[in-house]
Amino acid sequence: MNTQSGLFQEISIEIIRDIFVHALHEEIIWEAVLLVGGLFNTTYLVEYGSFHKKAVLRLGPVNRHLLMGFEENLMNAEVYTYSVCKTIGVPCSKVLICDTSKQLIDRDFMIVEYIPSIVMSKAEMTEERRNMLYRQMGICLTKFHQVTGDSFGFLSRICNGKKFAKWSDALIFEVEDMTERLERLGGLHAEQTQTIRDQYKKSRELLDEIKTPYLLHTDLWEGNVLLNRDTLEIVAIIDGDRAMYGDRDFEFSSPWMDNRALREGYDSIMQKSASPNDVKRRQLYQMFFYLLETYVGYGEYNNPELYETRKKQLLQQLMRF
Repeated sequence: MNTQSGLFQEISIEIIRDIFVHALHEEIIWEAVLLVGGLFNTTYLVEYGSFHKKAVLRLGPVNRHLLMGFEENLMNAEVYTYSVCKTIGVPCSKVLICDTSKQLIDRDFMIVEYIPSIVMSKAEMTEERRNMLYRQMGICLTKFHQVTGDSFGFLSRICNGKKFAKWSDALIFEVEDMTERLERLGGLHAEQTQTIRDQYKKSRELLDEIKTPYLLHTDLWEGNVLLNRDTLEIVAIIDGDRAMYGDRDFEFSSPWMDNRALREGYDSIMQKSASPNDVKRRQLYQMFFYLLETYVGYGEYNNPELYETRKKQLLQQLMRF
């Protein structure tokens, strides 16, 4: 857990007990262990009840004024994503309760059924085994991308009624939000943010060649894949809270997705030759992810290394246009 993050805050065992009484009518809390690895939510493994059951309690961030706009309704988006996963055969977490009312505590919270597992990023294995798992992740993405919607944008926006008829409108809306925040906080200069916005606006026609909104996970990396400890088989794809409807190519433009085995497992567009317009869109998508992580490093996680790295990549990408 990144305890330097401006979004992180532990809670007391008394508050955890109140949550379980309210949510699951369980008064007995045997143990609550803070889990490491997450950067956004504060997460506990809780042993509870007379039968010593286990569940994972995830608490939404504090300092919500630091959040990007699409991050303000992530838990509801995650519930939606998991419901889709069940219908398409992608293993995922089982949500026991999701409470975004902020009536019990001033944070969203979610309790999910505990899955005995190890996070893929922490599992020791051969390179051959890791590549096989990446191919399986590619198969999962294929299933995601077979789901279509009636509008573009992040699910967190859509669940709140904010839908976009055009792909360009969805991306430009987020770019304007992120650049405004970075400029206000001093992470980028006004001239830089205006140039970024102008580049996306000049690319509207190019972006709007994408007519069909496909379901994207957008955050599929080793830290969001749970494995059986003994067999090292995938038992769950987690953290679907940043899922969105958009261009399937957008998925593969993330810095996390540059993996040959994953692309081998994926059964669609990545197997075809890229057109000149495909290449131009991918450059815009890469710049989007660099912009997003520039803000995350600067405004949310207090991570100077992430901020400087992504800012440099962002400005270099901007110069390519």
